[in-house]
Amino acid sequence: MSRVNDSKPDGSKSSDRAFEPRRAWLMLAVVTLGTTMVSLDGTIVLLAQPALQADLGASLEQVQWVTAAYLLAVGSLLIVSGGIGDRIGNRWTFLIGVTGFAVSSGLIASVHDINWLIGLRVLQGLSGAVLQPSTMGLLREAFPDDRLDMPIAVRSAAIGISTAAGPVVGGLLVEHVSWRAAFLINIPMGMLTIALGSWIWRGRPASRPTTSFRRGFDVPGALILGTLLFTVFLGVSTVTERGVLDPRSAALIAAAAALAWLFLLREQRAADPLLPPALLRTPPLWAGLLLVISLSFTMIGTLFVISYYVQNQLGLRPVEGGLHVLPLTGTLIVVAPLSGIAMRRVGARVVVCAGLAVTADAVYGLSRLGTHPGSLELSLLLFTLGLGLAPALAGSTKIVVSQVPAPLGGLAGGLHQTGMQIGSGIGIAAMGTMLGSRAEDLLRKALHKAGANSTDQRFVRQAIDDVSVGLHRPLAHTPPALRGTWDELSSSIFMDAMSYALLAGVVVALAGVAVTVPGALAERRGRRDE
Repeated sequence: MSRVNDSKPDGSKSSDRAFEPRRAWLMLAVVTLGTTMVSLDGTIVLLAQPALQADLGASLEQVQWVTAAYLLAVGSLLIVSGGIGDRIGNRWTFLIGVTGFAVSSGLIASVHDINWLIGLRVLQGLSGAVLQPSTMGLLREAFPDDRLDMPIAVRSAAIGISTAAGPVVGGLLVEHVSWRAAFLINIPMGMLTIALGSWIWRGRPASRPTTSFRRGFDVPGALILGTLLFTVFLGVSTVTERGVLDPRSAALIAAAAALAWLFLLREQRAADPLLPPALLRTPPLWAGLLLVISLSFTMIGTLFVISYYVQNQLGLRPVEGGLHVLPLTGTLIVVAPLSGIAMRRVGARVVVCAGLAVTADAVYGLSRLGTHPGSLELSLLLFTLGLGLAPALAGSTKIVVSQVPAPLGGLAGGLHQTGMQIGSGIGIAAMGTMLGSRAEDLLRKALHKAGANSTDQRFVRQAIDDVSVGLHRPLAHTPPALRGTWDELSSSIFMDAMSYALLAGVVVALAGVAVTVPGALAERRGRRDE
């Protein structure tokens, strides 16, 4: 297996540095707080958007940009900011990112104009892009390579737990306080993170990159890569909305391909490349990133679809829905440390393979749910989902990180988080589109069967919008032939569409298993031969 050499200039390995257990675990606590703040914010904001829209009088397009502006900013700069952290020190980029994220959150909570809010979301995204890669860099500094499994498992669990807990926390804040509280919560979390980090680092000089990794910064490469990732994220959104054959979609795809070629050409010629050419020629790194993308596609896409099922189809309030998600959150907490132990014993690829297989089984089970399942059935499926996600998150992170030299820990974090963002964006876009298009197709067939082809198009449009997200409220201009059966019909259409969309998560998770199996078998043979 090819791997970039991570030796220090004096010939020693990065894992040989002095290990201070107490300080290292405190560092993990700081990293977990910062990671949780960013991950929690993503799903909390989704719950706050309807209240935000009503309070600020925003259009649907403007509200969509509240999320899109953040994702474009954070996704475009993750790898670049990871490279900057490796050069100036991950401690500084972490503190700058946490401070910027907390301050921008406070400013967002104070605005009364949607355009200002969108602009501040860009600032918040930039801060998140600076913060997230540095968390992995800090762990690489605190833990030697042979002790990284458990910290990676804990960090991965923090991402999964905060993502799953976001709807609960967001529902409580929006329902009992205000949508502004969904942003204000980041201020005390940021202050606690900064205070704990400052206490740990008090009197200790910041670690400096080794001489072989601090010659300079590839500004042209960073600009090309940032533009490339911006184009990729914008392209995903445009293709979802307009289709692949739309001229704007085709132009973005062509631009992304050209920028990718230009970036590879630049990195081969740069004196101090942002991504060393040896990394670009490492197949296990690309395989690891593919696993991260497939996992985040399935995880975030499934949670996106299931949130509509729990709140709209089952008619549960956010807090009640959150209680149903507790088995998933609890399983992530319990299984995360066990995943770290398992990786040390059987290897990361074996853990990922098993985790993705269990995840695929759980998502398939969710796709077969009925309109009114028992609480035990739903809880067991979410428990199984957590049982698969915890090891898959930890193992896929370890695969990516292990291919990058320790002095480039920030870059490793940037690569991993970029893969997570790409997978999440594609997962929400693809599964959301499948949910909507399937619901529209089934509804139009039902109207045709009922002889209601000439139905008022305002009803058709509103019905499609409602049914696509599991709402079954009475609508004006409902055709007479459907008035007595509308609730039952709309419910069955949504369940069919949900099953159809979730099958995409099953297929992608199983594709991840197929990618992992050869490496897992080789890993097992290698350990038996030791």
